[in-house]
Amino acid sequence: MGSSRESPDPGSIAFLSREGFEGFRSVGQLNADGCVEIPNIRGIYAVARESLDPPRFLPRSTAARFRDTDPTLPIPELEALWVPGAQVLYFGRARGPGVRSLLKQRVKRYLRFGHGRHVAHWDGRAIWQLEDRSALRVAWKPTPRDDPARAEEEYENQFERHYGALPFANLKQGRDE
Repeated sequence: MGSSRESPDPGSIAFLSREGFEGFRSVGQLNADGCVEIPNIRGIYAVARESLDPPRFLPRSTAARFRDTDPTLPIPELEALWVPGAQVLYFGRARGPGVRSLLKQRVKRYLRFGHGRHVAHWDGRAIWQLEDRSALRVAWKPTPRDDPARAEEEYENQFERHYGALPFANLKQGRDE
């Protein structure tokens, strides 16, 4: 890798843009328009926060209970998961082949879960305890020929190499859930 000008920080919005992510729509915008812009194709998506200021956490998640389990994480756990200096908070994937597993529906399900609807999207639940969650940006990258799981893993690995941790809401790979 070269200088920071050549290779933006893998936790930055600039990095996502350089990597071909599109959209960068707010959660509020996507809720209002039904994710109309997001393609129905396999791919990966990222949730990012423009501000680098420390976040404010809600004591209770806005997300729905899933399989009778409360998605709320204790605030000290959220504080421990927070990655200072990173704008990227979460990477997700839409592997297909069914329509519910393509980008548009996967992001819609994620947003519905965050707004208290009972849908299956447990990973990334820490997002829904951020006070500024409606202003968060969602970007997507179609990967019609590549396995979205591999792409997601590579982005997570780049992030982890740079920060020493996974993005804030990626609660896996050895992290306790």
